[in-house]
Amino acid sequence: MQGGRISRGWALAKQSFVVLRADRSLLLFPVIAMPAALAAAAIVMGPGIALYAADNQEAFLIAFGALTLYALTFVTVFFNTALAAAAARSLGGADTTVGEGLAAARSRLGVIAAWALVQTVVGIVISAIQEAAGDSIVGRILVGLVNFAWSAATFFVIPVIALEGVGPRDAFKRSVSLLRERWGEGVVGTASVSGVVFLIALLPIAALGVPGVMLLSGGGTEVVGGVLLGLAAVVLVAAMLVGGTANAIFRVALYRYATDGVAAAGFDPKQLESAFAPKRRRR
Repeated sequence: MQGGRISRGWALAKQSFVVLRADRSLLLFPVIAMPAALAAAAIVMGPGIALYAADNQEAFLIAFGALTLYALTFVTVFFNTALAAAAARSLGGADTTVGEGLAAARSRLGVIAAWALVQTVVGIVISAIQEAAGDSIVGRILVGLVNFAWSAATFFVIPVIALEGVGPRDAFKRSVSLLRERWGEGVVGTASVSGVVFLIALLPIAALGVPGVMLLSGGGTEVVGGVLLGLAAVVLVAAMLVGGTANAIFRVALYRYATDGVAAAGFDPKQLESAFAPKRRRR
């Protein structure tokens, strides 16, 4: 089962890379999103840290921490929506720009803000469940099931928001409906495009990072070790950018396939059909 998911993910990743090579401007969305997220976190969390330093009240850190989490989620959803809109144009054969993607996201600003709130609340609830479960095996299984169920149910939410413009509630219902109508209710696994990219990058990261750590602990080789760790960090960031962009392209392509049954240019309909692994029936 695991090998099948990896092979499907690799096939779909290659097809996503074809689109990405044809329109490299899609990579700019996650590049811009990173500093935007850091700026949002600094702007929101800064006052909380200042108030905590003045009164030493943990309530300030908790409150502003929650607001910072929402701000980060908002930025993520905003740029993912912009990327999905641009990817849809690119998959349709049209030239696209970063400005067009950002304009599409701005037109959905209210929906994005509402969905970011939903994502933030659900994330906090899942974290609370995980904290309460502790090291319990049953608890970990429960948290894993909840995480998978939420991830599967919301798989198409961003493309739906970007391309249909409906509210969070309708976007969630639409996502669940597309999943059930095309792949059935017993979905137990999905191909991971970003995961495949990370696996590819894991070897060079380890090849650079492990010697880097070892050299940092040795006398007179700290500079070389630091350089190797820096290169490993660059590979990791590049893998995150490429993997995230390829995954966004894949989701839009899969959304298009789920809505009209037609595979976007460069994608194999058989691979798209098998993107979600259905639950095996007992004989």
